[in-house]
Amino acid sequence: MVKIKSYSKKFGDRAVLSDINISIREGENTVLIGASGSGKTTLIRSINGMVVPDSGEVYVGDEKIQFKDKRALREKRKHIGMIYQHFNLVERTTALHNVLTGALGRLDIGMDLFRSTLGFFEKKDKEKAREMLSFVKIESMHDRRVDRLSGGEKQRVAIARAMMQEPRVMLADEPTANLDPETSKSIIKLLLKVNKEKKVTLVAVLHDVDTARKYFDRVIALRNGRVYFDGKTSDLKDNCISEIYEAEKAN
Repeated sequence: MVKIKSYSKKFGDRAVLSDINISIREGENTVLIGASGSGKTTLIRSINGMVVPDSGEVYVGDEKIQFKDKRALREKRKHIGMIYQHFNLVERTTALHNVLTGALGRLDIGMDLFRSTLGFFEKKDKEKAREMLSFVKIESMHDRRVDRLSGGEKQRVAIARAMMQEPRVMLADEPTANLDPETSKSIIKLLLKVNKEKKVTLVAVLHDVDTARKYFDRVIALRNGRVYFDGKTSDLKDNCISEIYEAEKAN
């Protein structure tokens, strides 16, 4: 489903990622961990074309991402949902309207996209948006402005919005970073529900190792821009975790 081959990326003179090779199977749930600056966010944002590699290839499905071809990149992003730690919602509009904007990602350029951009969504899209809000258990808040929602509720709206794209892959970049522990747990469980029930491949970046080990099937750990561990979370031992975060502790 997701393949990353010989991937390297520099920002200025600093090598952020070096010769990364990863293969993630369809329907798998995988978590990326590592110290700050290890390249986790850079890697996950390369999967949907937000970061362009200096060398190497990224595949989603059987097709290679064409980073410089805007039309091909837009087509590929139709099938990739993205969840951010800061939610990236339109605060002054309703939860329902935010979810509806997720439909824009799967529309072709033309009249349907133009009408939807102006806020004229079809009845079927509104019905689907309500269905997604029901799935994340905040359908009763459909007409509430986003700036009046809690952090956990905002992230549920963001997940519902991503699901409007009918994604094959869901990317989550520190989705619980701004949430309290109990709310964080509920958001992780919700993402895994999407993974299991909707058969969506899930790749998440987390800083909380205990959460990663408890809930995810597979963990990929980055250290100094390289893959340091890749395997079952049950095989990730305490001494390995100490080594992964050794550089961060030194700072």
